[in-house]
Amino acid sequence: MAMIIIDGVALPSPSKYGLPDSDLDSENTNRNEEGVLQRDRIRQGLYKIELEWKAITSADLHTIRAAIVPEAVQVKHITETGYVTKTMYAGDRKVEMVKYNPDYNKIHWDISFNLTEY
Repeated sequence: MAMIIIDGVALPSPSKYGLPDSDLDSENTNRNEEGVLQRDRIRQGLYKIELEWKAITSADLHTIRAAIVPEAVQVKHITETGYVTKTMYAGDRKVEMVKYNPDYNKIHWDISFNLTEY
């Protein structure tokens, strides 16, 4: 099975796959006059997937970019305990041509972006 499946589309295996999770604090979270954190955590364990593909073909780049066009996507991805499915959105995409060839199908690209849980 693919490492990442977006809305039913299996993506090529990424070159890098980071899986930090984070907490979401309310606007009431701040530090008091003594510098002590007054935390109001409203949600914990939000996934953010840090993805990078290196030297992929134009066809693979198109597959990846097409999968993240929608505002929200269903992402099935691997974790340390197995696969989970989360509703996520794609952040800014960084795309670079790393090897030019007059034949479009032989151009190589790098792409990186994050998927963040809603």
